[in-house]
Amino acid sequence: MSASLAPVREVWAQRARARSRGDRLYLLYVASMTGLVVGIPLLLWAGRALARPDVLPLLLQEGALRAAGTTALLVGAALVLAGGVRGPALLPPFFVATLASGPLSRGAVLRRPVARALLLPLLAAVLPAALVSATLLTAGSASAAGTALLLLAALGTGLLWGVAWCAGQLLRPTGRRLLALALGVAAAIDTVRLLATGPTVLAEAAGGSGPMDDVAAQWQGPSAAWAASLAAAGVIGAVACTSLLDRLRGVDLAAQAARWEAATTTATTMDLAAAAGALRAVPTAARRLPAIGRGPLLLLYARRDAVAWLRTPDRCAGGGLGTLLGAVLLGVATGLTGPVSWTVLLLGTLVVLGASGAFVDGIRHGVHTLGAPPLLGQRAGVQMLLHAVAPLLLLVVLAALGGVAAGAAGGAPGVGPVVLPVAVAVLVLAARGWGAAKGTMPLSLATPIPTPQGDLSVLVMLAWQSDSVVVPLLGAALLLAVLPLGPAAVIGVAAALAGLLVLLTGRRLQALGS
Repeated sequence: MSASLAPVREVWAQRARARSRGDRLYLLYVASMTGLVVGIPLLLWAGRALARPDVLPLLLQEGALRAAGTTALLVGAALVLAGGVRGPALLPPFFVATLASGPLSRGAVLRRPVARALLLPLLAAVLPAALVSATLLTAGSASAAGTALLLLAALGTGLLWGVAWCAGQLLRPTGRRLLALALGVAAAIDTVRLLATGPTVLAEAAGGSGPMDDVAAQWQGPSAAWAASLAAAGVIGAVACTSLLDRLRGVDLAAQAARWEAATTTATTMDLAAAAGALRAVPTAARRLPAIGRGPLLLLYARRDAVAWLRTPDRCAGGGLGTLLGAVLLGVATGLTGPVSWTVLLLGTLVVLGASGAFVDGIRHGVHTLGAPPLLGQRAGVQMLLHAVAPLLLLVVLAALGGVAAGAAGGAPGVGPVVLPVAVAVLVLAARGWGAAKGTMPLSLATPIPTPQGDLSVLVMLAWQSDSVVVPLLGAALLLAVLPLGPAAVIGVAAALAGLLVLLTGRRLQALGS
């Protein structure tokens, strides 16, 4: 085989559905015009909508940029762990076997997929920065130079996120975990420094008593040089990662490609739970720890769950960090008002919901035993309840710790910043069990719905899948609404909602078993 990709690309371009150079230029033109005609006006409209007295003080706080840096470190740690499951340098299994495992340079083969994948973290960093810039410019609280530096720093942050993602794929498990731990420790140290500036930062911002200086003042002197160095570091890191693609192991590439293809194929059937399971890495750690022993039945199930978590340490660590971060966001929401409070609440609930998936495999296993002979004397519903004890204790503890941290950062006075995350964690766990007992999607929902705009059956299927996400969000919103009535009201509403979800889970199990 030739050592050049030119013959391969020539053959690939001869496909029946291959895009010509004119087609690619047209797509680029459409994307550019859509951004200019739709994206920029929409961004300015969102900036005018957010230029409110309860939003601007938060953006103009002295510690706002430091909080953004802490968040960037946490996201980087998560991307390092994600790189071990699905990295940016990925091709379909066929191309991994024929190109990446052949005599061609692996870096030349994977350079283009990496460039496409890096657009995702880049946009994830630049778009929020653009929204903040539009908000501050609309309110007249920022200069063009200050917002330009903010966008430059966001550009560098997005590139560094891509570097962290690529590093997670390049490193071996031990190095990957050490790098993620280092980023997590750096974020924790930065958080402690932020809290040391005063426990009422958020409270002052919510009350509008914080400093209302121009945001450009935060970028004077060495900060401007730091923003430029951040962008330069991102570019250098991206180039370095691209040059190290030859060091990727073919076994790891093949395993990631097979898992990703299985997950995407399953996702097309709208079985999102099975798609997530297909993407999950194979447990390799703590294989010698016995999962079965003696003792009371409740402790036996808790031991099985704990050993299962330890056998996937990366996933367990990511779930724990995600739960802590979501709890902090929920606690912070109690000290805010207006749309910012509701946005932070929904974001925190989504983070806790996603992170809790690392701890509820036992509950899913209980549903999978439905219809099988009860060899150990426990039916599916009893197994789900027994498997829910360990994740319930873990999520409650992590939520309480996150709430304490949020209270130190200036949440609502009293125990509200702790009670709300704990209540949301309980509600999320009950919703997880309810979603696990949902079963497969009825085939009738996949009936095509032809319209002039295309087949709308996908909207019906998405609506069927969305209840597992919508219900926890609505429940968290209700808990925040009753928070002014006191902790007892929050606990009572959370217990009522969780009990209702448990009853509905029982009905779903009966329907699946019939």
